[in-house]
Amino acid sequence: MFRAEELCGLSIKPKINDIDLNVLQDYYRKFLNPFVYQYDIIEGKKQSSIQLRFDEANFCHLLGIESIVKYSVPKKKICNYKGQGGWDFIQNSGLCFNDLKKINKSKFKSVKAKFVYFYLMTDIVENPVAVKFKNQNVDPPTKIDCDILFYTKDENAVIHLGIKKDEVLGYYIPKTFFVEKLGVSGIDSYIDKQKKIIAKKKNRIIML
Repeated sequence: MFRAEELCGLSIKPKINDIDLNVLQDYYRKFLNPFVYQYDIIEGKKQSSIQLRFDEANFCHLLGIESIVKYSVPKKKICNYKGQGGWDFIQNSGLCFNDLKKINKSKFKSVKAKFVYFYLMTDIVENPVAVKFKNQNVDPPTKIDCDILFYTKDENAVIHLGIKKDEVLGYYIPKTFFVEKLGVSGIDSYIDKQKKIIAKKKNRIIML
C-alpha cells in the first residue's frame, strides 16, 4: 500500500489495490488542503488573478463518493458521503474501497479512474494547461459546472480538474475531477472547442 508521500513521486498510475480512501485523504490533507494557489489568468489581452483552495468539504465530490452510494444507502445517511460530513466520516470511520464496493460495486467501478489518477492532482495545479469552460461547447452538451478546466494528458487519457469561483467564499474551489479516455481520434470533446487560456501559477501559500 502506497503512502501519501509516495503518490507524489509516481511516474505511472498506481493499481487500485495499492491505494485506498485513507491514502487519498492523507494525500489531499498534506498536499492540497493546506495551501492557497494563486494564478494569473491570461486570456488574450485580458489578465486577472485568482485564488484556488482545496477545502475538506470538496474532497468527496471530487472522487464521486456520493454518486457511488446515492441510491444504495438511506437518505439520512447520505451526509456521511458528501461535503464536510463525508470528510469527517472517512476520517473517523475508516471507510475504505471495500466498503464502497459492498454498497454498489458497479458504480464503484465506474468512478475507479478518479481514484487511480488522483495522484496527478498536484501536477495539474502546479503546471496547469487550461481552457475557459462552457458546457454548451461540448458535444453532446454536458452538465459539468465550472469556469476553468485544468487538464493534463497521461498515456491514452486526459485528466481534468474543473474549478469555479464560489461567490460566498470569494475564491475558486475544485468543482469536478474526471478522466476521459482518448479514442482513435485522439480528440477530447471537453477541451476541443473551448477557448485556450494561460493559467500561470504565481504562488502557493500555506494557510496558517
